Amino acid sequence: MRTKWVAVLSVLTVAAGLKATPPAAALEGHDCSGAPPDAVMDLPMPLSKWAQITCTPLGHMLTSADGWMWVMPDDLETVLIPSQIVEKQPEAVGDKSYFTKIDVARVKGEEFNEAYKTFHVGFDDSEVKPDAYRVDLTTAAGQSLRLFFFDYDSYAWAMSCPDNKCETDTRFMILDKANRPKPRQPSI
Repeated sequence: MRTKWVAVLSVLTVAAGLKATPPAAALEGHDCSGAPPDAVMDLPMPLSKWAQITCTPLGHMLTSADGWMWVMPDDLETVLIPSQIVEKQPEAVGDKSYFTKIDVARVKGEEFNEAYKTFHVGFDDSEVKPDAYRVDLTTAAGQSLRLFFFDYDSYAWAMSCPDNKCETDTRFMILDKANRPKPRQPSI
């Protein structure tokens, strides 16, 4: 389980080899003018509220939208979700790595209950339940990643679900920079 988490963490923070590089450095010096025609550049709502596609020397990434920040709750490390999903040092591939499909669906019923149960471990059971959205990402290399976003209006949380199995350790906060509420953190 811990090995799997390390692989997921490396996806969420731009691959294990890049952890020594500040996330801002990964995002500098590349515009999106060379994006292939099948690259997803516009995101559906509500994902576009919190996210944007950022073109980098390491490929396209799903990053926080202007005015928002995505951070891991324990160490406040910036979260970036790359289209170049690798376990070792990512390569400077520019626009050759991108997302070809990004699907967003509101979830209810059993699917909501299963995702929320994993997400909500360690939180207050009496709080109001958020709206939840499943986001399925597909890369040009044919890789896929599933995330769930939990919308609390002025902030949100997200969680990665590699191989369609959600993991509590992959939760990250999505905070509005202009209106920083004190989002609850798990007690674990």
